[in-house]
Amino acid sequence: MTEEFAEKNLEARAEAYLRDTVLPNISSTVYVLHCCEALRPISEEINLVNKLINAIANNACKEQLTTGLLKLDHTFPSKTTPTMEPETSSDWWGKSFNVLSLEFFQRVVSVVKSKGLKQDMISKILINYAHGSLQGIRVRDPQVVKGSLHDLELQKKQRVVVETIVSLLPTHSRKSPVPMGFLSSLLKAAIAASASTPCKSDLERRISLQLDQAILEDILIPTNSPQNSHNTMYDTDLILRIFSIYLNTDEEDGEDSDNYIDESQMAYDFDSPGSPKQSSIIKVSKLLDSYLAEVALDSNLLPSKFTALAELLPDHARIVSDGLYRAVDIFLKFVSL
Repeated sequence: MTEEFAEKNLEARAEAYLRDTVLPNISSTVYVLHCCEALRPISEEINLVNKLINAIANNACKEQLTTGLLKLDHTFPSKTTPTMEPETSSDWWGKSFNVLSLEFFQRVVSVVKSKGLKQDMISKILINYAHGSLQGIRVRDPQVVKGSLHDLELQKKQRVVVETIVSLLPTHSRKSPVPMGFLSSLLKAAIAASASTPCKSDLERRISLQLDQAILEDILIPTNSPQNSHNTMYDTDLILRIFSIYLNTDEEDGEDSDNYIDESQMAYDFDSPGSPKQSSIIKVSKLLDSYLAEVALDSNLLPSKFTALAELLPDHARIVSDGLYRAVDIFLKFVSL
């Protein structure tokens, strides 16, 4: 099959086909990489897997650069060139990753990240893969799972997928491109699958950094613990941790911790209602008041749990306390004293 026996033999023709037809196209390369999963360990030994992964990463970054130039040209068009909307083909090649096994997917994303693909694109790829991989693997009540081998296997599969995706998320940041709804879904899946404590803690911190972007549904985390003797509907301890992290986190996230001050904030005092920081905590206070009103309907919620949440925020967090008073009124009607 080599050139030792005849020119243009199988090896040379295969390499030419890969070079000219497969490697220039991301989706084609992903498909061949998927086929390599059934050809291991040979595909690894001949270094085909690494060659394909590097080609995917290089092409993704090239396409990112091309898309950026098209957007720049669209923003500042020349007088002689008609303007055209830049194509965003990243969606379709990102979705092609869904056919890969979790191991190969992790290897591809790790290399793509190392070569500088933008975080928002990494996020889209992870979201697409998570939706395909986690669909239909919802673990039921913990007591039921204990007695079902099928559910245990599903739980194990979900746990591995969630922990892998969380490990590939972009760096922690208040301006993270990862949508809050996706982080919330990951946390709910991580809890249901009994993911590791570091995995769940990582998600809690990410959510806390973007808490001012959350809606009520994002923080309604069902209780999923067999040790929950009071049978409460929602995990208020978890939410208490998330809000506490939000309050205790430094004003700059990990990427901007070098005393950098955003120019948009320089014209405001912190206590000014219009300042970005004060605006953020006001949003968070409204979110907490909505959460309190929701959990107050649970007659099994202990007064100490409700009080801990109600007293959590500093005085300047609320311009008015109507939402808090409403939550307290609801709680007093439903609580079992």
